[in-house]
Amino acid sequence: ADVLVLQRGTSARACWLAEAMHARGGTVVYDIDDLLTEISPHISHHDRAAGFMPWLRQCMAGSDLVTVSTSRLGAALGTLAPAWAVVPNHAFSAGDRPTPSQDAARPVSLLVASSDRLLAGFLYPALQRLDPRCVRVVVVGPPASDFAAAGLAVERHPLLPRAEFMDLARSLTNPLAVIPLEDSRFALCKSAVKWFDYAEAGIPALCSCVPPYVDVIENGVTGGLVPNEEGAWSAALAAAIADAAWRTRVAAAARDVVRKRHTIGHTVAAWQQAIELALQRHAEHPPPLPTLGWRMKDAIGGVFESALLALRRFNRARLARRQQARR
Repeated sequence: ADVLVLQRGTSARACWLAEAMHARGGTVVYDIDDLLTEISPHISHHDRAAGFMPWLRQCMAGSDLVTVSTSRLGAALGTLAPAWAVVPNHAFSAGDRPTPSQDAARPVSLLVASSDRLLAGFLYPALQRLDPRCVRVVVVGPPASDFAAAGLAVERHPLLPRAEFMDLARSLTNPLAVIPLEDSRFALCKSAVKWFDYAEAGIPALCSCVPPYVDVIENGVTGGLVPNEEGAWSAALAAAIADAAWRTRVAAAARDVVRKRHTIGHTVAAWQQAIELALQRHAEHPPPLPTLGWRMKDAIGGVFESALLALRRFNRARLARRQQARR
């Protein structure tokens, strides 16, 4: 390969791969889309961060270029990423599928989804005030436990692969996405990928009035931006639930925006520019030549890796033969 891309490299092996790539004259790009150096305490892998942080810092510092999902994240990384370029996230294409209908005569499905817990205490009282005959609360992922602990009756779903999750979201009656986000440095450095996906799927959304959502949403036009206060969320939910026409307009406008500004084509173009920049930086600032000690370590590691790969291939072939015999 000419270029090695390490996505969230957080191990000794990742650093060794980067060093080996440089030793062979290749270019290394470190890709990151969260502020992993300042993980919020409620995130599940917060306690493990101390263990992988030295490798993360070493991998990032040793790369020719760091790619980030937002400029805010690049700035927050500071000296850890002396050279960075934005490669934005993009919407998951829904193809030609129509936007889900919004029927004023039927209950609204409020959809909350996250791969981790949420700091959403301001949201629970607002949800408790809603008429259960008018709403159905659907929670996907770890936040469901916190919603249930707050006394809310919710329909719970486990985390799903992206395509399956979007199918679930689109299948809901009168879907309305609810995207709460706390005001922390870690959260503010995220991208608005949740809104991208919902917008592309034709699902209107209410989002916390904080970055990254304030960066991409026109309040009242392509989504709702709501301050993280109980009263504000209560009013915004009530208004959105009562206005099917508004939900329909917002869904159409949001889809139009993501299809113009946040597509995979934009991401591909950004990757092309980032790789060209990384190659340029590598040529202008070549890494130091590896020492004799490192070359010996690399050779031994290569023998070990080759043996391990051969063993994996052997085991996979043996398993395939067993499965074939059972048939």
